[in-house]
Amino acid sequence: MFLKFCVLILWIQLAWMSTWQLEQSPPSLSIQEGNDLTMHCNSSSVFTSFQWYRQEPGEGPVLLLTLVKGGEVKEQKRLTAQFGEARKSSSLHIGTAQPGDTGIYTCAGHSAPVVPAACTQTCCRLNHMATTCPQFLFMHLLA
Repeated sequence: MFLKFCVLILWIQLAWMSTWQLEQSPPSLSIQEGNDLTMHCNSSSVFTSFQWYRQEPGEGPVLLLTLVKGGEVKEQKRLTAQFGEARKSSSLHIGTAQPGDTGIYTCAGHSAPVVPAACTQTCCRLNHMATTCPQFLFMHLLA
């Protein structure tokens, strides 16, 4: 009986999680080095937190910023992230884009008590880099 109850709870949790979706926009960016850029992450669901990650070519993802309160704004060097008041959106702004900003940017939404419920990605690369991101759309920095 206990096992059936646990399986039922897991099934309900998975069905609930499958309704969470995030959309990141714009799907592709092409900017000049030194320009600013902003990425947006939107959902029809409410999240308790948003996280932004960057994954450089050939490396693992690195957490950039975590937002836990609706309306929150966090800054870290040239990065500014904002959590929407309704807790359904987030944005990441990069000031004065540089070649080191190349990478895959991931927005992840978390809804307690479950681990991250959904995430979406944008791949960024420079003209001269051979790295491609076939499964993702990308932001392209022009040197």
